[in-house]
Amino acid sequence: MIRCLILMHSVGGGAEKITLDLARCLDPQRFQVTLGCMRHLSVLAAGVPAGLLFHMPERPSLMAALHNVARVWRLARDSDVVLGSLELQSIFWAALLAPGRSVAWLHKDVEGYLNQRRKGYAWLYRAILGWALRRCRTIICVSRGILKSSERLWPDLRPRMRVLWNPVDTASIRRYALAPLPKVLEPCFHKPVILGVGRLEKQKSFDLLIQAHALLLQRGIEHHLCILGEGSQRTYLEDTAQYYGVSDSTFLPGFMDPYPIMAHASLLAVSSSFEGFSLVLVEALCLGLTVVSTDCPSGPSEVLEEGKYGALIPVGDVAALVDALQAVLLQPPDVVARAAGQRRAEDFTPDRTIGVWQDVLAEAASRDEDWP
Repeated sequence: MIRCLILMHSVGGGAEKITLDLARCLDPQRFQVTLGCMRHLSVLAAGVPAGLLFHMPERPSLMAALHNVARVWRLARDSDVVLGSLELQSIFWAALLAPGRSVAWLHKDVEGYLNQRRKGYAWLYRAILGWALRRCRTIICVSRGILKSSERLWPDLRPRMRVLWNPVDTASIRRYALAPLPKVLEPCFHKPVILGVGRLEKQKSFDLLIQAHALLLQRGIEHHLCILGEGSQRTYLEDTAQYYGVSDSTFLPGFMDPYPIMAHASLLAVSSSFEGFSLVLVEALCLGLTVVSTDCPSGPSEVLEEGKYGALIPVGDVAALVDALQAVLLQPPDVVARAAGQRRAEDFTPDRTIGVWQDVLAEAASRDEDWP
């Protein structure tokens, strides 16, 4: 039995959702899984799969956090492998507590992320993450694009890098999508809806999606825009909608279960400047939703197979975004394309991905003598 500790530090995003799915899907006959969170997050605790051991600070206080660090240190000492599930904190703690037995899971395009930050912050972030990665036996990249960008940042670590797609529980997605549409969004769905999903951060470029929404309305194409998520750019995006005169047709309801809303939307739009895996594209394909995405690093072109399963447009090109959205809104539903997208989503199910994951974790737990 392999004792596997999975460390987390946040909640609410696609990476955290996938981490919980991975913990649930690991073979209980082969792995004894424990989840550890470095922060007090009651929302995360409520979402932990039944039957899994879970530890986090008992309350949001410094003393509770220190006690939790001691508890997690003991868990890491007694574990065969420790998975740092997300940049930066979880990977840092896994590398610190279990050098040579830790696995880093890179979800985002770190290179793209640092290009949007101040030089001092970028230098420090890269240095800390690089230090942590060098203490990890294996570095898992969620896409080939993430591997390439990580290799540019840390070329000496290339031999430790592996591409493993995120395991996506498509059966659960379809089941959750059967829930009724939230009443607060019923007015939004009186017209066709363009849906955006993600944290309200600069990376997602939702301001461009709002601009595209305004231009479509100017062309006389009736629809609404709904962006699910929360983040530091909420006020900016609200101001952007007001500036373009589309506040009444732009809905920003915050964090919600996206699946019932996807089931009712006309299409999903991804306007990001960079991504890691772009889980939301797989979720949309699973539910038969037409997608339009920027061809950004790193995930969309891989998930959509260079445009085979959805339109890809240049990053930051509002005109191209408007044209692609208009083409979808004006054409009748394509039943053949919908079925093809659903089949593509099945390529990411746990049945097809979890076996390799288990082998990689078992290899990291082997503690070979060749570790530096």
